[in-house]
Amino acid sequence: MTKALPFTAAGLARAIKGVELAGRYVIGVRPDGTLIVGDKPLETASMIPLERHNAPASKWEDQGA
Repeated sequence: MTKALPFTAAGLARAIKGVELAGRYVIGVRPDGTLIVGDKPLETASMIPLERHNAPASKWEDQGA
């Protein structure tokens, strides 16, 4: 049996609008409907993974010193 969500899309929309009217930014939403709020918008460029070195792995790479 499934359980009803403790929030609705309309409730989230109202909460997000309130956050924006307060001059804050919604950074995310937790599974329980809690809004994650920040003072500045999330920089999406910081979410791009950095590339590692392109050298092939050595068979000795995992050996400790």
